[in-house]
Amino acid sequence: KQKGEMLGVVIVESGWGSILPTVILACMLNNGPAARSGKLNVGDQIMAVNDTSLVGLPLATCQGIIK
Repeated sequence: KQKGEMLGVVIVESGWGSILPTVILACMLNNGPAARSGKLNVGDQIMAVNDTSLVGLPLATCQGIIK
């Protein structure tokens, strides 16, 4: 993505039934950088970003890391 460009994703908490509490990719803009990469799909569980684990972190913290 270019500097200042939004990723074009919406994430939600994985929920109580999840073995590892983290975040799930709930929605992706068709033209956003995440979709253009071809590496992510709606429903993917995001475990880490740039070697930073998202497991057990609050949603707001995960959103800040993913930016």
